Amino acid sequence: MNMKKIVFIAHDPGGYDVIFPVVQRLQQETVSMNFYCLGPAADLNPLYGASETCVLQTIHSLLQEKKLSGLVTGTSWGNNLELKAIAACKEAQIPTVSILDYWSNYQTRFKDDSDRFVYPDYYIVMDELAAKEAVQTGVPSGILKVLGHPGLDKYAAYLKNRCCSDRITRKALFLSQPLSSLYGGELGYTEQQALDGCIRALQGNGNYSLYVKFHPKDDINFQKKYCNIAVQGNLTDIMPEYDLIIGMNTIGLLYAVLMGIPAISYQPDLRQADMCVTNKLGLTRLIDSYQDLELILDIGINGQDSKTINLPKNLIWLDGRSTERVAGFIREVLLNEI
Repeated sequence: MNMKKIVFIAHDPGGYDVIFPVVQRLQQETVSMNFYCLGPAADLNPLYGASETCVLQTIHSLLQEKKLSGLVTGTSWGNNLELKAIAACKEAQIPTVSILDYWSNYQTRFKDDSDRFVYPDYYIVMDELAAKEAVQTGVPSGILKVLGHPGLDKYAAYLKNRCCSDRITRKALFLSQPLSSLYGGELGYTEQQALDGCIRALQGNGNYSLYVKFHPKDDINFQKKYCNIAVQGNLTDIMPEYDLIIGMNTIGLLYAVLMGIPAISYQPDLRQADMCVTNKLGLTRLIDSYQDLELILDIGINGQDSKTINLPKNLIWLDGRSTERVAGFIREVLLNEI
């Protein structure tokens, strides 16, 4: 029996969403592992919270003792811990796996502070669209594995049991993202501008009342400014309370579509390629001007009957078995078990 450990690392919320279901599955199978949550992921699950120093020291110790069988990471922004861990393991010829959580920035996620790319041995992506776009940005095709998206398994179940809201008072929820900290003004808009536009468009509109769900990495002053309309909680739990979800390019729009909730992507004056996956798949449409936002909110979007929406047939993650596939792959390549 292989008693070596697998180390799992999650830093950003997206990385946590794809890694934690896999950790839970392998824990059920009594796989020997260490799971570490850092930064925003530690806020989501303090039980596994750890410091960057502690994680790197543990990895180096396991490598020296030859007790590490493999490393599994998310693909974070603004933190190089995962890249440092990948580099250390690759130097020791220990296999590494990274799991993608969204359809964007496929290559730049692996650029370190010296502008070098530190790729894992295996890069798990959610579908053929992600694999194609990753290769187009320069990711080596040989490391890509199309296995699905473990974070979407619970949402795929909603496809089989949708229901419509009969609420008279309609509520809209804006899903914020820290886009300005990632891109500055390169996109043509910021999260602050997008939320301001939604607030203006809905002032005096009796159809909806607006609320905002902040991202853990949103600017604290931005959060304080709109604390009076902010809501807390897990997206899965709170989204069914709303009649409309407004986002920019967040994966929360995909959650909404799968849960049967009308959704729109508002990206005012967008001047870069659209990264919103639901727009790419034709599940939502891009609203890139304030005038169009006002119009669609005035007339409503009930014409988008989410019960009859046609999802592409080649999306592997729609079967709700991504966690099973990813866990099986990890067992095979990191533990040499099939």
